[in-house]
Amino acid sequence: MKMVYQYCCVSPKSLEELEYIIDHSREITYKTFRSKIDSEEFNSIQSNLGYDKAPFNLKDDYAVSFYKSKLPSGKLVYYFCHSCIEHIFYN
Repeated sequence: MKMVYQYCCVSPKSLEELEYIIDHSREITYKTFRSKIDSEEFNSIQSNLGYDKAPFNLKDDYAVSFYKSKLPSGKLVYYFCHSCIEHIFYN
């Protein structure tokens, strides 16, 4: 089951959870990130951020980075950071 969008850092479920996720993250490739994330969810967010118009895409934006992390429970989390806003995905 692919991971789905949960929240962004502007309105986190819990500040403690978000802090833990960020503190335990490591940068990954776009390809790895996309292999773990639900495509419909990702495409919707990408569109909402204005990346649905060629030639723009998240993959090549210098201001976007992709991460793997975990929740305090140990559950895996993937997120991308777009202009210093984290977009969190998990199940």
